[in-house]
Order: sequence, then structure tokens, then C-alpha cells
Amino acid sequence: MTKHLSLFFLVSALAACVHSPEAVGPSQQPTIHEHATTFQSVSEKVAELVKAHGHDQVLVVLDIDNTLLTSDVDLGGDVWYQWQRGKLDVKPTPEQKVACLFQDAIGLLYELGPMDLTESTVPAQVSQWQEQGLTVFALTSRSPKYRSATERELSVHGLDFTVSALTDKQGELPVYDGALDRPYSYINGVMMTTGMDKGKMLQFILNKTGKHYPAIVFVDDSEKNITHINQAYLDSNTEMHLFHYTRIENERIKNQGTVLTQAQADQMATEWQDINALLDRVFPERAARQEAGCVAGE
Repeated sequence: MTKHLSLFFLVSALAACVHSPEAVGPSQQPTIHEHATTFQSVSEKVAELVKAHGHDQVLVVLDIDNTLLTSDVDLGGDVWYQWQRGKLDVKPTPEQKVACLFQDAIGLLYELGPMDLTESTVPAQVSQWQEQGLTVFALTSRSPKYRSATERELSVHGLDFTVSALTDKQGELPVYDGALDRPYSYINGVMMTTGMDKGKMLQFILNKTGKHYPAIVFVDDSEKNITHINQAYLDSNTEMHLFHYTRIENERIKNQGTVLTQAQADQMATEWQDINALLDRVFPERAARQEAGCVAGE
């Protein structure tokens, strides 16, 4: 009887070891996907992670368009871009499709158009994280060609990522300017990716700088980007918290029932025609170059 009891306790102990997380080493961390309409919920999660891991062990990665900043008017903003790319319920007519969208129009409108904060408290929140010693940087789908206008608008609103950016192995703020599938750059704590997969680009820059963080918070208004980050870290033991930030979209739907009305789309088309009429009059060679080198919507 004693022999049987000893065998029972031995088997039970082995079973407990098999099912114990400590017995199998570090387990894969779950990816938490949340919706946010304010940075307050992001701030609360960051505070929780800092308490658990420490200030220097938490990375905060922030998108720019419709996350930190939003266009002052529709033309040239994220809604305009989504409309031009056919991503919204209202579609542009063939006549409304913009020629030289990537080669000319986007960059021109970035240079001309001021931006607003998505929330007035955003600069103070970012500064608080920076003062606490967190690593915070921006990861945008914009092309490096648009860096000047992008950094100008960040600076206007008091957003400076140089003080909290990823540093290299020597602790210096690096400058990376190259190409993978498309051009990218990482300068002044702002990574520009020309629309490449943000999950892969986040892994790329962390590998390049030799950094690892037990916890990462990622905030972006694009569900596609959230999905790409999630896919990239499925097999990771990093604690990932992904916030799909929908404040701008939600406000538009609340105020008018949809992200973009037909009247707003028509107004953007008219405004673009007005701008081009002026530019063609002042710079006639510009129109000739567009006809020679650009296709509508490309």
C-alpha cells in the first residue's frame, strides 16, 4: 500500500511539473489588442507596464497621421489619401483621381498644409513618458521624402522624439537612411517606412539598434498596421499592447454619420483643381512634366 501511495505522489509531482509554466521556460506572451479614442487609456496601460517592468524596459511606438497629428483640412490629410486610394465608401470618380499622387501631390500638400493635434494633451503625455525615461519614437508610413514637412509639424506642436529615441549599441542617436523593399529612414527618433509592413519594420529597427524590450505599446489609427504588428510578434515572448486609435474616425462618424460625405469629397476635388489652376499658371512647366511622367492615382 505504501509503495502504491509513493508511486501516486511521484506521478502527481511529475504531472505538476509538466503543467507548471516554470518547468517549460518563458511562455509566449499574449498580444492585447484594444480600441482607444483617447490617449488616457494608453497612458494607464503604460503606467501599469512601467510598474511591472521598470521605465527602461517599456517601449512606446506611436504613429503620426490621425494618431498624434491630424490634417487641418481634409485635402492632403489621411481622409483625402484613403479616398484617393478607394478605401472609403465614397469613391473618387475618374476625373477626381489625382495624377502623380505619390510623385507630386502628397508631398506638395504635406508642405502646404498645417496639422493639428488629435488631442491637446498629447504633447504633455509624450513629454511625461520621456521625462520618466521611457523610450518613445514615431513609426510612420510616410516616405522619407516627406521628412522635412513631417518634422516641421511635430516641432510646431512640441513633439520632439530626439530625447527619447532608440539609440544604437554605443548609446548614440543613429541616422539610418536606406532601402529595403522601399526607402526608409530613421532620424531624430522618427522612422519613415514608405508604407512597408510596420511589424517587420519595428523588428528591423530593434534588431538594427540591438535593443529588446519586455513590453511594447504600439498606437496606430490603421487596423492594417495593428494586424501587421500582431502577426510579427505572434511567436514572441514580448508583452505587446496594441491600441487601435480611432478618435478622428469616430468623431467624424458621430458628427455626420460617416467618415466622408459625397459633398466633402466633391469639395476636396474642387480645392485640388483650384490649387492646380494656380500652379499651372505660375509654373507652366509643372503640368508638362506631369503629363509626361505620371498616371492618375499613382
